[in-house]
Amino acid sequence: MLPIVFTLFVLGLVLVFATTGLAVGGAAVTTYNQLAEGLPDVARFEQLRFAQPTVVYDRTGTVELARFQAERRNVVTFEEIPPLVLDVTTSVEDRTFWTNQGYDPAAIAAAVAQALQGRGERGASTITQQFVRAPEVGLLPADVLGPGADTYVRKAKEIIQAGNLTDYVTKTFGAEEGKQRIITAYLNQINYGHNAYGISAAADVYFGKQLEELTPAEAALLAGLPQSPATLDPYRFAETDTEGRLVVPTCGSDPAEGCVDVAPIVRRDYILSQGLAAGQGRWTQLTEAELKAALDEPVVLTGDKPLIYKAPHFVWAMKSQLDQVLSDREPAETGGYRVITTLDMRAQQLGERFIEAATIVPQLSGGAFDQAIRERDLGRDKSWIRVLQGKEVKNGALAALDYRTGDVLSYVGSAGYYRDDLASPKFDPKVDVAAAYRQPGSAWKPVLYATAFEERALTAGSALLDVTTSFAREWQPKNADLAERGPIRVREALHYSLNIPAIRAMDRVGPAAVGEAAQRAGIAFSSGPDRMEQAGLAGAIGTVEVKLLELTATYGAFGNGGVVTQPRMILKVTDDAGGVVFDAGTPVTRKVWSPQAAWLVGDILRGNTNPDENIFWGPAFQMFNGPGGAYRPLQLKTGTTNDVKDLSAYGLAAQPDDPAKPAITVGVWMGNSDNTPPKLGDATLFGTDGPARVWHAFLREYLQGEPVAEFQRPGKGLVQSTIDAWSGGRPGEWTRESVREWFILGTEPGSRNAIDEPGLLYRQACGGEWYVDPLKAEKKNAPEQWKADVRDWTVRARRGEGIRSTPYGTLTRFFYGKNDFGGPIIPADPVGCASPTPSGEPLPSGDPTPRPDPTRTPRPDPTRTPRPDPTRTPRPDPTRTPRPDPTDDPRPTPEPTLRPCDRPDPPPRCNPTPEPTPEPEPSPTDGGGGGGGGGGGGDPSPPPDEGGSTASPTAALAAVILPDPSESRVRRLGRRRPARLLL
Repeated sequence: MLPIVFTLFVLGLVLVFATTGLAVGGAAVTTYNQLAEGLPDVARFEQLRFAQPTVVYDRTGTVELARFQAERRNVVTFEEIPPLVLDVTTSVEDRTFWTNQGYDPAAIAAAVAQALQGRGERGASTITQQFVRAPEVGLLPADVLGPGADTYVRKAKEIIQAGNLTDYVTKTFGAEEGKQRIITAYLNQINYGHNAYGISAAADVYFGKQLEELTPAEAALLAGLPQSPATLDPYRFAETDTEGRLVVPTCGSDPAEGCVDVAPIVRRDYILSQGLAAGQGRWTQLTEAELKAALDEPVVLTGDKPLIYKAPHFVWAMKSQLDQVLSDREPAETGGYRVITTLDMRAQQLGERFIEAATIVPQLSGGAFDQAIRERDLGRDKSWIRVLQGKEVKNGALAALDYRTGDVLSYVGSAGYYRDDLASPKFDPKVDVAAAYRQPGSAWKPVLYATAFEERALTAGSALLDVTTSFAREWQPKNADLAERGPIRVREALHYSLNIPAIRAMDRVGPAAVGEAAQRAGIAFSSGPDRMEQAGLAGAIGTVEVKLLELTATYGAFGNGGVVTQPRMILKVTDDAGGVVFDAGTPVTRKVWSPQAAWLVGDILRGNTNPDENIFWGPAFQMFNGPGGAYRPLQLKTGTTNDVKDLSAYGLAAQPDDPAKPAITVGVWMGNSDNTPPKLGDATLFGTDGPARVWHAFLREYLQGEPVAEFQRPGKGLVQSTIDAWSGGRPGEWTRESVREWFILGTEPGSRNAIDEPGLLYRQACGGEWYVDPLKAEKKNAPEQWKADVRDWTVRARRGEGIRSTPYGTLTRFFYGKNDFGGPIIPADPVGCASPTPSGEPLPSGDPTPRPDPTRTPRPDPTRTPRPDPTRTPRPDPTRTPRPDPTDDPRPTPEPTLRPCDRPDPPPRCNPTPEPTPEPEPSPTDGGGGGGGGGGGGDPSPPPDEGGSTASPTAALAAVILPDPSESRVRRLGRRRPARLLL
């Protein structure tokens, strides 16, 4: 020990004599040189960076959302530090700071003397010494700072380096500014306890104040903490007073007998009386009255404040993007970056408000419910919120973005991130559902139909059959209302979200093409890119799980010319010096569909908010919030999955003329965290009841008073044609009603590449009269079971609506507002009637694309060409000519219980007069056939296909999806409008 003590003593003398200008012996100089050898260059002081929090802001840069920090620190400049704070610090830590050389020779000599006398080590560290020995500063070698290092050697090197640093800053910046730089660095670096690093963080942690707001008593208490942050922590001694404040007890300027102050108060009072009041401050000196007031001032702590984020799920989702931006730089927790995000706080507050209104408020009852409605200003929404009471749908999520830029404006990942008081298996507040995989149900259909239009597999006027069909063994999906409407055009099928036509549409275009379009849009399936093909035809009705944000962005394509803009959450990142680290720049876009295909789907969805086009949803979701209450066109689609486990709504507003205004698309999900269905009993619940109401309320408030914008039809590439209202092709002598429809140029009826065959549904019989023959609308190479199901429907349809299917429990129904199925159904036995094909475009001599074998699985062969040859005409077998009527019916079908004829061409002995339509059978009350309100019979996953191969066990979870056309919950679908609108 003596050699080290001697060295320290010699060093002390060296420094003392150097200060007084006296000479010393060579031994002392040698010792000094040895100690100084290998010390880091003090010029590193200029590169000093503190671990600082990264601060996250909204898109305006004014609202702080969050801080990422390993330490609570807020770096301040010298100009931001009040003189009071400087004075309390120097008066207790280093009274000669402004004039010394980085060390205090007198204090060192006294410390050496005490060590030689065996009276222990005396504290002699100046502010500069304390600063250079901080490990994060890097001005002392690590080997002298680590465990087991010699204290005296460390002390000697510390003194030398403090002198070196003071000399450096004095020569570089001048004596005054050099000292300012040292004390500023010290006050930003020092630990004040309670995870507060730096004086600014300490003021906030202990008193919830800015530096300039501190009183002398508060500043003095903080200045005393660095000596021993743990033992002097005032929170250790705080008590709650009668006013509920967290107070540290003090004896004051006139202590009562026996009163003893706690340690942090003792040190505070010392600084006040022996420092500021004794004239040790450079700028501050307390009078006797000011000292008394400071000693008597109660110490009221702000209390431990957890870091509360605004838009927490957005913040954490954004953080993953930020980590990628900073992948080759210092991490966010220590880098001190400033992040400007895309979040619109007004949109975020609206999203949180209405998600809470749909999930938390309905769990209340009686007076608590009414009070919540008043407090949250939900009077306009009370009726639909009340519908959700008792249903136990406890969680929800919302995403809103600008589909031109991809900026995420609102992102609500759950019904309440901080509502741990309501946590349960049905509601996990911390799990971000907006980033989770959930089934979209019928909300997937727009993606399907847009792809079908793009691939020239269908048009908006194409006829599809809404006939319950066994598409594979044990898989007979149904519409939720168990209705079968027979022939229906694509526009109507999507308008009212019918399941069975959508499955037939998927068969036309192929799951592979739909999956490829989804991936172009940026949609990632949970189990890989082939998931849609694995799901097969069931993928048409939303069984493949997707993420809310990705599908919301995809919907933007219907208002953006088929282009999907990649969602983004960060606009700009700067470092602590203001340098730009990242700038979002030009949005990243992907063309998914042509402008024409996207517009056609959007035009159909637009009708769902227009009562003139959709008599069920239009009245509920129309919007009049433009200037002066003007009508605002919107596009909307909802989704309800099997067992109502997932409820969703997606839609958008048109692009505003002002490019600075957002073109907004919104997606909403509701359900339970544990994927359990709601408790409905005899009640019903659909996407229109919850998510669509949230969607509508959000846009109602967000776009209130904004100029009305229209969805812009592409300037070219579309043509409007008159078509047969039932078969969709060019009108002819069979036509009883016609409509106008939009087509991608070149696909319209009568064009060279027309897709829809003229007179597809009709057959002439009985002396030349035209009849509806649904089997003609079935694909020619369909499996025999598909054809048999169409024949069965035809038999039942002859008797009118309300006729039940024995195997499936479904009912024939006229389409909304109609009183037939497009004309009289082909007679069962039209004796002596010919059955020519309606004349139209000349049929080609052959089909350029071979048809798959009829016995294949309902999922199209992924290797087949999804896009028909543009030169070929409609889908019927072009080489087939009308066959002569057979002389014998191999499968006689007595009416009304037996099946219809087994082929579309009736035998000659068929009755030429349509049989009269009997009174409809009463609707079933038990749902029929185990349909369960939209579920098919058997295992919900598609079984082995017609060819005998086994379907993947993961194919199509919940293969039968409640569509949202059926969400109308209209039991009677005849020509009379329902007396009560149910949505």
